[in-house]
Amino acid sequence: MSNGSEEIRQGGNGSNWPGFDHPLQFCPIRPKHRDAMIRAMWSSHKQLRGFIGWAKHIRNWNNNNFDEFVNAHINATLPTQHFVFTLGEEIVGVGSLVGAYTELDTQIALWVRTGYQGKGIGQAIVQTLEHVAFSVWGFETLYYEHDSQNEASKKLPQKCGFTLSHTRNIIKTAQQESGFWFSWKKDRPGGLPDAIIQGRPIEDFTTP
Repeated sequence: MSNGSEEIRQGGNGSNWPGFDHPLQFCPIRPKHRDAMIRAMWSSHKQLRGFIGWAKHIRNWNNNNFDEFVNAHINATLPTQHFVFTLGEEIVGVGSLVGAYTELDTQIALWVRTGYQGKGIGQAIVQTLEHVAFSVWGFETLYYEHDSQNEASKKLPQKCGFTLSHTRNIIKTAQQESGFWFSWKKDRPGGLPDAIIQGRPIEDFTTP
């Protein structure tokens, strides 16, 4: 949970992400990310609007609407936390840890920018947030949920070692949603060092 950007490595391709001239990095979203965030959202909304509620509305947003959306991500109350994943100066994905079923659970929410799907970025987001959830915060259970019609999202939890926990019905907020959702989960591995929930100071995981 460093305040600085951290690099995500994959395979033996040096520091650059496979197929790109930059490393994939992540950090908590900050005010400096506003413009890059808006570019990523705007370039992706047509593809995302089928399953993400905000994406169907942004065609009608003005600057104030975008500012409110980005500021809500920046000012989220911990342990809810939103991260940007970048290649160079561009945001290629956003991943969040949000509330789940109990105070000891958390849930991943994410989206990948149009043009960057199918390049391992979604899986990298899940694996990175898994590390933050278990090793930084110390949550006991991590959930990943998606609509049954979202084919792209079906593959991620299985690739990342999640097991199907249950299904549930929700109110539809996007165009292609069925309202029938799958909930996948992964439990915190045994033997991990104490994290924030276990009483370790948050300062241990924060750099100036």
